[in-house]
This record gives sequence, structure tokens and C-alpha cells, in this order.
Amino acid sequence: MTQKEYKTMAETGHAKNVENWQKMIAACTGFGGDYKPSNVNLTVASMTTLLTDVETEMDGVQTSIVPWKNKVADRENIYTGVRPRTTQMLAAFKASGAAANKVDNMKTYQRQVHGARAKAKPVDDPNTPGDESKGNSVSHQSYVQIAESFGQMVALAAGEPLYTPNEAHLTVATNTTLHTDMETANDDVIGAVPAWKNSMASRDARLYDDADSIYERQKLVKEYVKSLYGASSPQYAQVKGLEFKKVK
Repeated sequence: MTQKEYKTMAETGHAKNVENWQKMIAACTGFGGDYKPSNVNLTVASMTTLLTDVETEMDGVQTSIVPWKNKVADRENIYTGVRPRTTQMLAAFKASGAAANKVDNMKTYQRQVHGARAKAKPVDDPNTPGDESKGNSVSHQSYVQIAESFGQMVALAAGEPLYTPNEAHLTVATNTTLHTDMETANDDVIGAVPAWKNSMASRDARLYDDADSIYERQKLVKEYVKSLYGASSPQYAQVKGLEFKKVK
């Protein structure tokens, strides 16, 4: 299951719990004057208030995720074209006449941006005690790692006197600015996460974690209805069949 599929399932699960809470309120309301619990948290009025609170928290999660999504989109736009740019920079660096060992260094960082491996992954030799196939990760596909490797390429270019391209998109100045934008975009995405996470925590508290959350109260409602009408009654069957699952 992908992360996106998991998030979709989780959000559907939260909504299903809220829907079943609404059904439980409707059932309790339908019991009329019979339904008069001594526990104030189980009254229809209190249950309805909790429903409103949770719906507000659910809306808050959706609102708080928007800035994060916007920052993610902005970052994607900034990173578009970075990989092709590194290929052009490497070619320009070679064409400048820089020493072969410096070109090799530039190649290393360019490969890291692309997530390529300099050599094929070694195969484990069963005749040796170690596992040669377990090499260091060279994917370097995260945005932070890409920015770091790109920054190293810019630094190498800046330190090479022969690297003086006439093309604006290949100059050290242009790519220094791009590197700064990449790092800023990463910081912006990270900075937008806490508000979203805090909003989810607040929602989860009212749905699942608090002592008087929906998840905890529905158990007590079921017990009260069972005490009121009996375990085999159709009234108890109405609420017993409403399933609530903790979703994280």
C-alpha cells in the first residue's frame, strides 16, 4: 500500500467513525423518553456537542494541510529541471578543460543528483564472511540530498578558474541562486508540517484519545442501551452494530 493510499484509507476511516457517531445519536434520539442516562456525557445533547467539536477538528485538518500542499507544489516547481541542469553543468565543466580528477568529483555529485551508481552493485561472495552486496545507499533521491549534491557541484564549479561559461543558465551565480531556492523550499515544506500535525493530533484526541472521546463514549452508550433494553433487544442491536475503529 502506498503512502497516498494509506492516507486516503485513514481519512475515510475517520469519516466513517464520525458517520457512525451521527447514527448513534439518531438512534438514541429515537428512543425518546426511555433514553435518560445518568452519565451526562451520554445524553443526546452532550453527544451532539461532541459531534460538532469533532467536525470542527476534521475541518481544521483539511484547512491546515493546504499550506503544506502549496509548499510541496512550490518545491516541485523549483526542482523541475535540476537533473537536466546537472548534466549540462557536467558537460560544461568537462569542456572547460578542468583536470580529470576534478571532473571525476563533479561526476560523483552529478550521479548522486540522478540517483545513479558509479559501478554495478557488487554481488555477495559466499566464500567471504562479509556481505559485499550491502553497500552504502546511493539513491540520494530525497529533496534534501539532491540539494546537497547540487550544492557540491556548484561549489566545485565556483572553485575552478577554467569554468567560465557564457551561457547564463550554467554560470556559478545562476546556480548558486537556484541552490539557495532549493534549500529554502525544503525549509518551507518542513516548516509547514507542525501546524498540520498539531491539527491531526487535536482531531485524534477528540476522536480516540481523550477519556470522553467518541471512541470511548460509544462503548458506554452501548452499555447503557443494553442495560436499558436488554442484550437481545432490537434497540441494542441498532447501536451494537455501529463499528468504531481507531485509525492512526
